[in-house]
Amino acid sequence: MHTGIRDRHQALSTGALALSFVSRSPQAPASFRASNDEIALGEALSARIGDATRMAAEAAAAAGLFELASPRFARAIHDVHTLATRVIARFLITGQGTTDRERSFIGGFGVLAALHDLPVATLAWSHLLWRDTYLRVLNEEAGRLGTAPEVSEEARKIIRSSADSAMVGMALAYDDQVVRANEHADPRITHIA
Repeated sequence: MHTGIRDRHQALSTGALALSFVSRSPQAPASFRASNDEIALGEALSARIGDATRMAAEAAAAAGLFELASPRFARAIHDVHTLATRVIARFLITGQGTTDRERSFIGGFGVLAALHDLPVATLAWSHLLWRDTYLRVLNEEAGRLGTAPEVSEEARKIIRSSADSAMVGMALAYDDQVVRANEHADPRITHIA
């Protein structure tokens, strides 16, 4: 069972997660040329990384996800949201998708969440709040810049795909950590509820 989770995680790491940005490779394609609208939107989103991360944290607090504000999780979720935002902005400008290291870093929050018994629902909800916040920031910037509708729609697809892939990666890392902990647990110890 444990190897099944690892195998699924490996398959996603080399498949769906690697292609999370609308089927472009993790490395910037040699022939990639961003349009002026893509570059302007990517630069505008990059300039709002701190703002988007703060807004996502405020949305989590407003939703009652207070455990994410604890010292145990606040910095880690801030760093995951900052990285996810930076990667999307970079992709719009350069065409470079996520690297193995970036996917591993994002998945690391799933491990941290499992180690500290953060509910999977909280993990997923926080990432959905980040996605919705970043979509709002994207809409604001696209409107301000007068971005072509097809470019802003492509950027929305990238954000949704990235959020979905990151959430799956975090959940798989969470599951893997739970399985590892159960493998190392003493079977003689029973918990009384």
